[in-house]
Amino acid sequence: MKKREGEYKKLTKILENKTLRFIMLFLFFLVLFYILYYFFMEALSFIRDTTALILGVVLSPFGKVIVNGAKLSFSGFSLEMIDECTAIFSIIVYCSCILAYPTTLKSKAVGIIFGVPCLYVINLLRLFILVLVGAFYPSMFEFVHVYLWQASFIIFVILIFLLWLRITEEREVKGKEGNGEKQKA
Repeated sequence: MKKREGEYKKLTKILENKTLRFIMLFLFFLVLFYILYYFFMEALSFIRDTTALILGVVLSPFGKVIVNGAKLSFSGFSLEMIDECTAIFSIIVYCSCILAYPTTLKSKAVGIIFGVPCLYVINLLRLFILVLVGAFYPSMFEFVHVYLWQASFIIFVILIFLLWLRITEEREVKGKEGNGEKQKA
């Protein structure tokens, strides 16, 4: 019995540490979303097709585009959208950060509603540039794809999270100041 109480106190102490709690929640949501994703992977395959279709529309003023499901061909350069091309994994990381952060559900919803479309649009820009590089500078494609955009996209995820964090913190400080002033009056 005393052993369980000691373990409970240790767990309680760990959860009181905001940094450890954030990390634990982040990992929990990350694993949860990855499991859900892999469980529903086939049902979510439309995201690959939709990404290829949107990219095809964006590329169409610049040359001949053929889209067939998740496959896209532009000016002799062909590629197939795979799950990594849809930004789903970056979105999972971003949403896990938002949900793990200790704030209101409303702030978390705003972060997800704002951040997910931003990441998707940045991903479309990434794909647009990659297709142009692949079509007109094929020798540069591998470098731009693997090194430049992979690192850049991680930075974008962090920046959007930090932007949301700053806005959230400012709103919470203003809310506390407003509540303090009302209580004094």
